[in-house]
Amino acid sequence: MRKAILIIFIVLYGAIAIAQKPTRQEFVAVCDSLGVKHPNVVWAQARLESGNFESKTYNQEHNCLGIRFSKQKSYARFSNWQECVKAYRDRVQYRFKKENATDEEYIRWLISVNYATDKNYANKIRNIMQQNNH
Repeated sequence: MRKAILIIFIVLYGAIAIAQKPTRQEFVAVCDSLGVKHPNVVWAQARLESGNFESKTYNQEHNCLGIRFSKQKSYARFSNWQECVKAYRDRVQYRFKKENATDEEYIRWLISVNYATDKNYANKIRNIMQQNNH
């Protein structure tokens, strides 16, 4: 009986985790509703940072953007991916002040503020964006 309950829990938990994976359209719509600028760049970042929404950090912490709060070595935990996008807006993107900037200018800004440690981060974001034909 316990094995059956455990199997049911695993199946249901897996279904829930899969259901949380946003589509590009859902993600961009949430970005738009929250006032997040450059949603196609942020979508590419989320895909890269979360391993296409399949990483342990994403599935357990709902952290699709690799956000860490200051002085914390572990990733921030959110109740859902939408809260992660909101935190990105409030903790990262609010510092970007250039009006009418292009996506490329935003990507360069991310690099200039050391958003990621990967030296190829900008190229990886561009490649994901090209795959999406945004």
